[in-house]
Amino acid sequence: PTDSCADILLRASLNQTFELQKTQPQIRTRVLEVLGWDGRGPFRGAEFEQTADDPDAEQSDNGDIHMADGSKDVSGRDQKPDRVSDAVLKSHVQAGDRALHRVLAELPAFREPKGGNWRILDPGYCMDLLRLVLATQVEREWSPDALDANDVFRALQCDTGGEFLVYEVVEAVLARFGQQVQALPPVYAIDSARVAKYLAEQIFAAEDMRTWPVGEFLAALRATMPPQLHKGIADDSEKWNSMGIPTSVVRDLAYATTPIDAHLLYSADGISYHLTYLAPLFRSTLPSEPRVRMQRLFDVKPRWSRLELQPYLEDLVDVDRALLDSGDSKTLETVNKTIDTWLIKFGRGVKSPGGQTVYSSRLK
Repeated sequence: PTDSCADILLRASLNQTFELQKTQPQIRTRVLEVLGWDGRGPFRGAEFEQTADDPDAEQSDNGDIHMADGSKDVSGRDQKPDRVSDAVLKSHVQAGDRALHRVLAELPAFREPKGGNWRILDPGYCMDLLRLVLATQVEREWSPDALDANDVFRALQCDTGGEFLVYEVVEAVLARFGQQVQALPPVYAIDSARVAKYLAEQIFAAEDMRTWPVGEFLAALRATMPPQLHKGIADDSEKWNSMGIPTSVVRDLAYATTPIDAHLLYSADGISYHLTYLAPLFRSTLPSEPRVRMQRLFDVKPRWSRLELQPYLEDLVDVDRALLDSGDSKTLETVNKTIDTWLIKFGRGVKSPGGQTVYSSRLK
């Protein structure tokens, strides 16, 4: 039987890891690690917060730790302050402001109104708040393509009493699951694909990164998705194969695999196909140097098609991420040329019986 939404998100929250890859940490990995220094853990609502400030130590704005006796420890990579200010984050994560804030928005994380420290949101709380937002949108007959953050916050305050709501958290959730269509006042359009991808990541993590039969995974994903966003999820499992998965919501979270003993299935048109499994592999956990990443990919799976490799390599190309996501033709051309160069240098292409080029490792 398919687990309930609450069961899946609870396990995802319990299994949440803050250090994904120690060998060659990328920005996301390092940010997660630094945010994990906050002894309070992920934020899951103001009603659960406790005043746990250490009376014997306080943190200054520049990231140094001042002890009660007046001494000062110089902030360094081995030191782990228990609050993560902007200064602490920037001194421990090597990244530009734009890249850093993109990662913070994708987690999502928010800046506390008091103190300005960064906190990561608990996955379960994040989804609970999104469901409240969407329920309010339906009740107020607002368009999901034009949600004003201020109006949403005031409505939630009115509906829930508002005692424990934090505006910065509400806007962080809107920004994580929507596209900003107006800056002032901030207005967001909910993106069902972003919601689906976030939930897919939580489902994989909750189940200890096991492989999933495509049909079972789609059932779990639809069970956790808010009902009004179901239209953004294709439920035709026969199309979720090695050709379809690289263009789906899990394109950089999992790859297709078909075990030798996979069952032979039949479509409504009587066409036979093998049962496909999803093998989780998060791009965010892979090394950030092209040669090392490709070696890691070939270690995981000896043969890849060009289409399958694309999602796992495109983030390494130095282009504007927003233009890439929008499908800008010149940006895609740059990305494709760079990936083709890496495939020639590090891979060995062979035509398959079906006419598709399949790559294996040229690396030793």
